This record gives sequence, C-alpha cells and structure tokens, in this order.
Amino acid sequence: MERKANKMKKLQEKIMKDIGWKLLSLIIAIALWFMVINIEHPVTTRIYTQTITMKNIDALTQQGLTVLNKGQIENMKVSAKIKAQRTALDRLTQYKNNIRAVVDFSKLENVKSGDTVSLDVSFLLPDSAGTGFEIVSQSPEKAEIIVEKLAAKRIPINVHINGEAGNGYTTLQPQISPSSVQISGAASIINHVKTVQVNVELQQASEDVVVTAEPIAYDENGKQVEGVTMDITKVHVSIGVQKNKMVNLRATTEGVPAEGYEVTEMIWSPKAINIAGREEVLNHLQAITLPAVNVTNATTTITESVLLNEILPDGTMLSNDTPLEAEVSVIIKEQENQQITVQSALIEMKGTQQEINEYVLSEDSVSLQLTGSAKALATITTGSIPITADVTDLTVGEHIVALEIDLPEGVTLVGETPEITITISEKEQQTDIPEENEETDQVITETEQPSISEE
Repeated sequence: MERKANKMKKLQEKIMKDIGWKLLSLIIAIALWFMVINIEHPVTTRIYTQTITMKNIDALTQQGLTVLNKGQIENMKVSAKIKAQRTALDRLTQYKNNIRAVVDFSKLENVKSGDTVSLDVSFLLPDSAGTGFEIVSQSPEKAEIIVEKLAAKRIPINVHINGEAGNGYTTLQPQISPSSVQISGAASIINHVKTVQVNVELQQASEDVVVTAEPIAYDENGKQVEGVTMDITKVHVSIGVQKNKMVNLRATTEGVPAEGYEVTEMIWSPKAINIAGREEVLNHLQAITLPAVNVTNATTTITESVLLNEILPDGTMLSNDTPLEAEVSVIIKEQENQQITVQSALIEMKGTQQEINEYVLSEDSVSLQLTGSAKALATITTGSIPITADVTDLTVGEHIVALEIDLPEGVTLVGETPEITITISEKEQQTDIPEENEETDQVITETEQPSISEE
C-alpha cells in the first residue's frame, strides 16, 4: 500500500511541474486549431432561391374564402442570403430542394372577401443540412394576399381530339372516366370557366386508343384559366376506332293533314351521317330512313328530334364527328284558292263523229275553282290545263257532259266536277244532180230533126 501511494505522489508531482507552460501550450494549440479551421473552412455567404409554399390554407377555405392571386403567390420566388462555413453551405446546397419559403395562413384572422393582407414569408432550412446557418437577408419578406369568396361547381369533361384516324377509319364517341370534375377557386375565376377538357392525340390510328390525360379549364375564348383547383388530376379516356362510311338519311311522313292543308316541304338535318361498324354490315348499307312524322289532321309545321343511336342498324354506331340527334321539320301550310276561266274553244271533245254530226257547246267558257300550294298554283295558266268532254256514243240531241280535267300534282278541284251542255245535230245531206251536157243536147236535136222531116 505504501508503495502504491508513493507512485501516485510522484505522478502528481510530474503533472504539476511547469503547469503554467503547459496551460499556455494548450491555449496556443487551440488558437492554432481555430486559425487552421478558418483558413481551410472560411465563413462565407450564398444566395438560395425558392418558390412559395402556402401552408394551412384550409384556414381560409373553412371560412368560405380563398386566395384570388394564388397562382401568382405560388410562382413568387423568394431569395435569401445565408451565412455559414463553406463546408456547411456545401452541405446545404446538397439539400437545396428541401429549402422552403412558407406563407402560413393559420395566422390570417378576421378577413373578408375583397381584403388584401400582408403575410410573412418564412425561409426554412432543412434539418438534414445541419446547423450553423444564419439568414443575413431575405427578399421579399412578405406576400400580399388578395382574399375572395370561394366558389365551386361541377362541370362535364369534354374530349378534344387532335389529329385524325387512319384512312377509312373513324373514331367513336369517347368514353370518359370520370365524366365530370368539381372545380373550385375564387368566384371571379370560376365564373370565367366555360369548359373543362382533356386533349388526346390521334395520329392515323387504326385501333382503339386508351390514354390518361390531365383535365384543363378553359374560358369562352379557349384560353386556359389559371388558379382553378380540381378534385381530380387524371382522366381515363378510351376512343374506339373502327371502319367508317357516310350514309344518307331519308325523311318520310304518314297520315294526311287537315282538310285545306298540305305538306309543302320536308327539311331534315343532317342529310347524311358518318357511322362505324363491321365492314360486312357497312357494305350493304346504303341509306337510313328516319321514323315517319305523323301529320294526321295537322295544321301547322311539325318539328321532331330523333336519337340517331336508336335507329342505327345492328353492328353499327355513330362516329365521333356525328351529332347525336337528327331534326326533322315538316312544313304544313293552308292551301290557297284560285279561280280560272277556260274558253270553251280550248275544250277537247273525245269520240266525235265529225263526218255526220255537228257539235255545239252552249257555254262560251267554264270556270274552275282550284286549291293547292302557292307554288303549284303559280304554274297554272288558262291554257295549261287539259280539259276533255267525252261524247262517245252520244246521239243527236242536247246533252249535259261532265268535263274531265287533268290537274297538276298538288292542285285539286274545289266542289263538283263542272259540266257543259253540248248540242249534237246531224249534218244536212246533199243530193248529187248530173250536169246537163250541151253537146249531148245538140246531138239529140240533130237526130230528132230528120225523123220530123220524114213524117
């Protein structure tokens, strides 16, 4: 034990010997270490830039409010000058994508639509970069927020196809899932949204096209509307591609309009449609007849719409560029009346015996009351209507004969068929008397004279 105590005493004496010099040496060593560190790892500054992230924006939406200039704020760049040792800044640069410039909306209180407020922009460095950083300066330090009433509406999604299918092929109606989207944002922005559509590229396709596309909001001028939030970010679109053919549409009517009225014209649109389907079906299809429009007892124009999908032959369907409906209009107008006078001399008599009989018409003219469309009546003149009186088998005497009138299509006779009185008489028969021959008389006289003298 004594021996061990002696050793400890000698050790303490060595440590305490020249203690002042030893402390001075330690201080110098530490100073030299700091000098080396400052030479090898000097303190410097760097500028880092980041766009703004909006935090706790639900604090506004819960009040039925939103940020009108949201897009502008999100695209605003914030720059900060950071001071630290070069090695630390090098480390920070490796994590520069994790640097955040944050505007915290939880600090926004007692605001209403139309207000403009200023919020602090916090420049936050990632913990993974370590410590020892100092933010020397920052620009901007605040963001001007324009508050407006929050609006939302659900709107159908349209598909805009760029390009065309291959030659002889056509696209079918696109199938979209989901078919609508909920858009929200500042009321003044949402009011400008007229359509939401997805764009699909179609480059001479000869088979079905299936894509996933992003819905985009557009205004009435076809310009993209910024600052709109959607409840979906992707839409699945399927476009069928099949053989196509242009087929004519035909329109017909059934029934008869009310008395005194007539069908003057039929108008339908489209006149032809582009359909797709199996090639063997299309080859035998020449035209499609629309359902007949019933005009029974009608007095006014009738317009009907026809869903084309419901009348297509089996194995066919509408192409993408074909309307879903056809519209048919049957123009019905009241018939017009017209009276014309036909001279009896223009009446043709059929079955006459001109060699033995004479035919005399009692009336100088015949009046006809006609009805029909204005277009048809306009073509009629006094001499354009063939009128015939049939006197076949009629004997001598006075007869009342019904006239046969050949009217053009679209014109009818009003009232009973007109009649005319015809008087038939025999022609006077002439008896043939031989003419006296002067020469003969002379010969006879000369012959008679000798016989007288002989007596």
